[in-house]
Amino acid sequence: MTVPLLDIRNLHLAMRSFEGEAHVLNGVELCVNRGEIWGLVGESGCGKSLTGLSISRLLPEPPARYISAEITLEGRDLRALSPREMQALRGKRIGMIFQDPTTNLNPTARIGTQLVDVALAAARHDPTILPPARSRRAGARALALDMMRQVGIPDPEARMMSYPHEFSGGMRQRVLIAMALIGRPDLLIADEPTTALDVSVQAQILTLLKAMVAEHDLGVILITHNLGVVAQTCSHVAVMYAGNVVERGPVRQVIERPAHPYTRALMAAIPTRDTPRGGLQGLEGTVPDLIQPPPGCRFAPRCTRATEACRAAVPPLTSQGPGHEVACLHPVTEDAPHV
Repeated sequence: MTVPLLDIRNLHLAMRSFEGEAHVLNGVELCVNRGEIWGLVGESGCGKSLTGLSISRLLPEPPARYISAEITLEGRDLRALSPREMQALRGKRIGMIFQDPTTNLNPTARIGTQLVDVALAAARHDPTILPPARSRRAGARALALDMMRQVGIPDPEARMMSYPHEFSGGMRQRVLIAMALIGRPDLLIADEPTTALDVSVQAQILTLLKAMVAEHDLGVILITHNLGVVAQTCSHVAVMYAGNVVERGPVRQVIERPAHPYTRALMAAIPTRDTPRGGLQGLEGTVPDLIQPPPGCRFAPRCTRATEACRAAVPPLTSQGPGHEVACLHPVTEDAPHV
C-alpha cells in the first residue's frame, strides 16, 4: 500500500485567549497524495489557515495547544520532530504561500536579494538544489533566475533589481510562488494565493499553480473561501465548518452532489446566470461560540435537517460514494447546480 504524502488524523487544536480557550480544530482528518490539489474551503474563521499552520508547525505554543494530532509526511511524524528538524523540513519538504504578497515581501529589499536569500537558506539543508557555479551566492542567483522564468516573470535579469512596489499584485504573487518552490518541496500549502487579484490575474496564477504541480509532482493544499476557484483548480475538496471537516472527496462529486447541508448552503450562495433576481439564499444564524461549542454537530443550530441525535454527538464521516465522505446523520441526496 502506497504511503500518502500527507496524512492528518484526529487533529484537535485549542487556542487560548482572554475570553477562554477556543476549540478551533475538532478532529480534522485529511490525506493528500502526490499530484493531488486539495481545496480547503469554508467561511472565514472555520479553521482553514490554522490547519495549514498546524501542518508546518508555525503556530506558537502557547497560545496554541494541541489536544491530539497525528500528522505524517510520507510516514514521518512531524509532531515528533525537534524545532531544529522541523525548520530543516520547511522549504525543503514543505513550501508555503502566505496571504497578501504585499505584507510578505520586504518592501526595502530588491526582489532578487530576497529570492537569493531564500535560495541560500534552502541550500543550507540541501546543497544539491544549487546549480554549479563559482560560489554559493552565484549558484543561488542562478537558481533564483531560473525560478523567476518558471513562474513566468518576464526579463528576470532586470526584474531582480526591482522592489516589491514596482511589481503588480499578480507579479508579487508569482514571486511568492517562486520562493515557495525554490527548495523543491514535496508539499505546497497555498493560503488564499489569489486574494485581492482581479479575475484575469487570478486565472493566470491558478493555471501556473496547476502547471507547477504537474511539472514537480507536488501535493498541494489550496486554502480558499471561493468554491469557483476550487472547481477550476482542485482535484479534491474538504469543506470545513467551525473547525470540522464536514465533507470531503473528489471535487466533481462534492460540487455536483453536495451531501452536507452546509456544503449545499455554500453552493446556494453562489450566483449563476440562471439565478433569478433575489434568488440567492442566505444562511440563517451564526457560527457557534468555539469557547463553549455545542456538544453535537456544530452546524446543528443552523441546520433545517437537524434532529436531537445531531445535537447529542458529533457525526462521523461516512461514505457517500468512492472517496466521497460526509459528516452528517441526514445527508442531502439531490444533485446541485454547477459552479
